[in-house]
Amino acid sequence: MSVLDATNPYRPGAGLAPPVLAGRDALLEEFDTLLAEVPRTGEGQRPWAVAGARGVGKTVLLLEMLQRAHDAGWTTARLEAGPPDSLVESLTRALYIPLRQAAGRARPGSALRRVLAVFSALRVTVDSAGTLSFGVDVEPPAEDTGADLGTDLHHLLHALGEWARAEGTAVLLTIDELDAAPQAEIAALNRALHRLGQDDLPVPVHVVAAGQAALPGTLARATAYAERLWAFHHIGPLDDDAAAHALRAPAAHLRVSWEEGAVDLAVRSSWGVPFLLQSIGRFAWQLRTGAVITRDDAAAAVELALADARGLFAARWEQLTQAQQFFVGALADAGGEADLGDLAAALGRAPGRLGRVRSDLVARGVVEPAGRGRVRFPLPGFAEYVRAAR
Repeated sequence: MSVLDATNPYRPGAGLAPPVLAGRDALLEEFDTLLAEVPRTGEGQRPWAVAGARGVGKTVLLLEMLQRAHDAGWTTARLEAGPPDSLVESLTRALYIPLRQAAGRARPGSALRRVLAVFSALRVTVDSAGTLSFGVDVEPPAEDTGADLGTDLHHLLHALGEWARAEGTAVLLTIDELDAAPQAEIAALNRALHRLGQDDLPVPVHVVAAGQAALPGTLARATAYAERLWAFHHIGPLDDDAAAHALRAPAAHLRVSWEEGAVDLAVRSSWGVPFLLQSIGRFAWQLRTGAVITRDDAAAAVELALADARGLFAARWEQLTQAQQFFVGALADAGGEADLGDLAAALGRAPGRLGRVRSDLVARGVVEPAGRGRVRFPLPGFAEYVRAAR
C-alpha cells in the first residue's frame, strides 16, 4: 500500500481519542500511581476534578483513565451529568452492566448483595420494562434511602466500595460535564464524597469528574469544603513540543513526514488546542500529494479547519444573551484578548457591572481568564467569526 492510500490517522471530534495522546504524561503518571496504590491499601483517595476549555481533550483523558483502570482489573463506570437524569439515575445505569456481570460470579454471602440491596431501595429503572434486576433477591437496607440525594449517593458508593475491598479490587467512576448538573446535585455529590472520606478506612472508590474551566468555582459554590475535598487538575492547550508530536507521530507511523515550517504553522494556528490540531492534521493529510506534508498543505488545512469550526462558533454565538453578545463582540473587536477595564470602556459600562456577564461566559467556556483582570477566547478564529456575524 502506498502512502497516498494510507488511512487518515487524525481524528477530530468530541471525545474521539487521537492516535497519540500527547502532553498529558504527568497527569497520567500520577493516575497510574493511584491505580497501584488504591487496591494495595484498600483505601480511596481524594476525588479528582479535571477542568479546562472545550476542545482540550477532557473526555479523551477520562476515556484513557477508564481504559487503564479496566486493564488493571478495576470495576469501571462512566456517566455524563446533566438532565434529564439525576446523578443517582445516571450512576445506576452506568453501573448496571458491570454489576450484573459481577452478580453472576458472586459467592454466597458476597458483599455484592449489599450493593444490590441499595440499588433495590433506590428504585431506579434501567430497562424497557422499568425494572432493575440482577438475578439476586435481596432485602432493602435499613437506612433511610430515598430521602436525600446525598444520602443515596453515599449509600451506593460506600456499599460499592465495601464490595470492591472484599474482592481485592477498586472502582473508578468518571463523570463528564459535571458542571452541567443542577447545583443541588453537585452539592449532594460533594456531601456523599465528603462522608466517604470521613470513614476511618475510606472505601476504594475513586471519582474523576470533568468540566469547564469554571468547574472548581462551581464545586466550591455548592459546598464550602469543596476546595479541600477535590484535587483539582487544570488542563489547557498543548505546549509547542507536545502539539508538534501530536501531528508528527501519527504521520511518521505511516511513513509520512511534515515539513518543519508546516508543523510550526499548524501549531501556531491551532493555539495548541487538540481538537483543532486533529482537524488541521486531517485536512493536511487529505491535501498532501506525496510522503511529505508541505507548508502550503498546512496553510490550506488551517483555513479549512477554521471554516469547519464555524458550526461550533455559530452554536456558541447564537446561544448567548444580548448582554453576553455585547461583551463577546467587544472582546472580538479587541482581537480576542483584553482587560476588563478596556471592555467596560468600549461598552460604556462600569467595570464592576461586567462581573456577572464575565462569570457566565467563563462558566459556559466561551471566554477564559488570561491573567489578573483579563479575558480571552479559548479558540482561535472565534474573534474573526464574531466580527463577521454581527
